Amino acid sequence: MNAKEPSRSNIVLLKIARGVTYFAYAYAIVATLFLWFAFFLRLFSANYTTPFVKFVYNGAANFLEPFRGIFPTHQITATGYLDASALFASLMYLLFAVAVHALISYLTTKIELYEPPVQVAAARPATPRGEV
Repeated sequence: MNAKEPSRSNIVLLKIARGVTYFAYAYAIVATLFLWFAFFLRLFSANYTTPFVKFVYNGAANFLEPFRGIFPTHQITATGYLDASALFASLMYLLFAVAVHALISYLTTKIELYEPPVQVAAARPATPRGEV
């Protein structure tokens, strides 16, 4: 089986594609973290006036926008809420992250398959013959 070797430009394109997928992977992980923080802060009635809680809620609002209103928010305690839309959104971002992770693994395998192995330099310098 003689597989056609890709050109050097194809390997560069594979590396660029892998870089883009790393960016998408990081985006999905950050989105999931914001959504989980916001979910638990709402569930346990975090004080909205604190700067950290405002930061998390504002960040999560951007990631939650496509999923807002899919499920109703349920009041659990006097001030605590169960936000099922945030849970659903975090699940979708996690599934996206798993798919992107698989793509990263595939691209890395392709790059390693076609890229020439790196030569490792000798650990100690060469000595002239006869010297120990």
